[in-house]
Amino acid sequence: MYMTPLSKDELAQIFDERAQLILRYYISKNLFAEPDSINDSSEVSFRVPNEHAEQWIAQAIGGQRIGAGSYPIDVLNSKTSFGCDIAILTANTLASGELANRTSGEKSIGQKFSDETWAGEHSLDELFNQERIYEIAENSNNIFFEKFNSIKNDYPTIQNIYYFFLIINSVNNKIYLFGLNLNVDMKQEIGNPERVNPGSALKNVRLDNFIDIRFGEVKTYKSKKRMELRLRPKNLVDDNLCLIFDTKKDRRNKLLRNFDKDELIKLFEEQSLEQNFNF
Repeated sequence: MYMTPLSKDELAQIFDERAQLILRYYISKNLFAEPDSINDSSEVSFRVPNEHAEQWIAQAIGGQRIGAGSYPIDVLNSKTSFGCDIAILTANTLASGELANRTSGEKSIGQKFSDETWAGEHSLDELFNQERIYEIAENSNNIFFEKFNSIKNDYPTIQNIYYFFLIINSVNNKIYLFGLNLNVDMKQEIGNPERVNPGSALKNVRLDNFIDIRFGEVKTYKSKKRMELRLRPKNLVDDNLCLIFDTKKDRRNKLLRNFDKDELIKLFEEQSLEQNFNF
């Protein structure tokens, strides 16, 4: 497998107590800046721009952001012993807020299929139209391996490459921090790629040897011309593989224009960072 989940203990070694406090600090700042709803308390959900999440992680581990454009990783730690790619994903939930037994939103992990360097004599569309599943998987495998294997040429001291995910459950007011260790020292076998939705036109292929199906899946899409990783947050949480952060706040409807000056000052004091940042 290219992707192996970090245990909670392994995750806590990278994100030690100080790192977790830093993440909670940034979550508190994000909550403080979240606008109050006027008509419907569900109209505003917790959101984090990916660029901000990269900065959160860099601050938490004492690293630096290096990601720019399509470079495979976003952050290096201070000793340049590991690099990591950061992604924000949204969990699917039941009406109760509990995690649903479905995959999360997507993380793009490769998108160079129109390049003849990878597709050879055939474009990705042609490979899909001719239902050449193995060749689609082979090209996908090449793209992913070359993308990440090249990092160690740029940064020879890197020992590990990780994916870190902040998985948002806005209904239940939680963020799950999850990590994958990437094994890119050796190209994995193609294995047994599968067509999705047999009986219809081939639109995507589920790839093998990327991640255990219990934890997620990787597919190559014809229309998007890219590979995407989707996780299974319920299993990640059930298997105790996540660090969990709270995003609960007072989300009652507030028409702030109707508040007088003293009420606005009191509101500010009640929702200051000191009040939100509970240890």
